[in-house]
Amino acid sequence: MLGFLNEPNLPASVATTTRNGNTALAMMWFLVEDGRFWFHTPEGGSRPTAFLDAARDQRDVSVMMATFNPPEDVRQVRFSGPARIETKDVARVRRIYERYVPEWTTTWIDHAASPNTFLWSVSPHRGMAVAYPGLQNRPTFRWSKVSEFFDLAPLTG
Repeated sequence: MLGFLNEPNLPASVATTTRNGNTALAMMWFLVEDGRFWFHTPEGGSRPTAFLDAARDQRDVSVMMATFNPPEDVRQVRFSGPARIETKDVARVRRIYERYVPEWTTTWIDHAASPNTFLWSVSPHRGMAVAYPGLQNRPTFRWSKVSEFFDLAPLTG
């Protein structure tokens, strides 16, 4: 499964609720490392960022990574768990961006180090993973402890 999650250019759909109870959904770049999923998000001006608020409050967020190219490539990992703000680690931020950006330029270097961006992470406390090669039913892997997530079988066809 980690092979699937480490595929280049695979985005994550991330969902949470705002402090007012409204839903927020965004596609984000991510990195799986040290038993957590890592994200890097800018905070802009007077607009609150629901994902950073959730991380500051250590609330749960939901995350999904999926491919949908039937009939051969239908894979999905979904999980939820608590988010948290992390100490800025420009090297880790760079590893996130290098999965998606073909060339590491001074613009990306400046963005990674900007004081208006925040590194945050999510622990995959509970979730499921499934693959449907050829649209055939396969076992669904479920977990309810972080340690179980990293023990799952490969998510391959």
